[in-house]
Amino acid sequence: WNLACPLSDIPDVGDYFAFEVGPESIIVVRSEPDRVRAFYNTCQHRGRRLREAGAGHASDLQCPYHLWTYGLDGRVTWAPDADDFPQGDPTEGVCLADLPCQTWNGWVFVNMDPDAEPLRDFLGPLPEHLDPYDFGGQYHLVEDISMLWECNWKVGVDAFNEVYHVQGIHPELLSFTDDVDCPIDILGKHSRFLFRVGYPSPRWTDELARREGYRDRNQVTAMMRVIMERAGLDPDGFDGRLDEVRPALFDARREYGRRNGLVYDALTDEQLTDDFHYFIFPNITLNISADHFWFFRHRPHPTDPEKMFWEYQTYVRLPAGVDPPPRPDRIDCVFGDGTEQKLHLALQQDAAAAPPVQAGMRSRGYTGLYLAHQERRIRHFHRVLDEYLFGG
Repeated sequence: WNLACPLSDIPDVGDYFAFEVGPESIIVVRSEPDRVRAFYNTCQHRGRRLREAGAGHASDLQCPYHLWTYGLDGRVTWAPDADDFPQGDPTEGVCLADLPCQTWNGWVFVNMDPDAEPLRDFLGPLPEHLDPYDFGGQYHLVEDISMLWECNWKVGVDAFNEVYHVQGIHPELLSFTDDVDCPIDILGKHSRFLFRVGYPSPRWTDELARREGYRDRNQVTAMMRVIMERAGLDPDGFDGRLDEVRPALFDARREYGRRNGLVYDALTDEQLTDDFHYFIFPNITLNISADHFWFFRHRPHPTDPEKMFWEYQTYVRLPAGVDPPPRPDRIDCVFGDGTEQKLHLALQQDAAAAPPVQAGMRSRGYTGLYLAHQERRIRHFHRVLDEYLFGG
């Protein structure tokens, strides 16, 4: 199952969203108030794509080439000179090619296998984990970027499926996150890790802290101070007592929610502070916190396997009754054109690290992945992918 778009992109009858995955283009349409359909974005006359990628609204879908017109149910409703076709009048049964389409937690999913298992079966335990967040009701899209990376889409997936690389390319995170005690769960075809925030990594040693200008590893660092102040805590009161920060953050975050009309009752203490990081096979990564989450889609390039589109979206949680902001315009860009400066530093670092990995994998001196136990989400992803490709 492939995630197509958020339901918020097609709220009304006639709203549609076209997206590409590899060489295919698929269009999902709100055909009725309570029904969403999916079709291959291909006119049945001469194959012309009906719509360019992105969202729009129409009472019907008309091909711009020869004006064949399709209803929202996919049937041809009008064609010029309909009586001129030896095969028969196209309005008497010709339809767009449809494909399975189901929704979950505010998103639309499609599947190019006509005999696909139900979406809920495919998701396994993920609804139990993620339904309490109510992505479709309480979170709203505020940022939308598509960026071309010079690597295969699987390199993009792998880049976010482990924290073994934090010490290498994200050393600035070590003073306030724990990249060593990082619980990992395999969830059917999918997986997650829990990246703990509010306590320094064991790799953040006294020596490293002093190198960065701090007294020792137990001094409150600049980034830790930012996190605590945002939660309403006085960082100076915790100097030398960092083991007390996380419990205090839990309480402070719940109080922040009560003051600002944000209901956290369905979330655990850890969900209020930590990065709950989920991978939905085959190509969706979610970095989830209580007040926002990052959404990454690693989309194959249609013709070049050494390129991919990395789609980045930010969703924020708003109090009940607050009008959501207007949908942001999508930014299409190439890594290195300056747009990446809009991203968090860690994401800039991840994007920069991917092309050298792709180049190195092409060497005749490289024989394949050599994975640590803490990289088992990567091992699992490739194993599931191999089962789809080769079976057994």
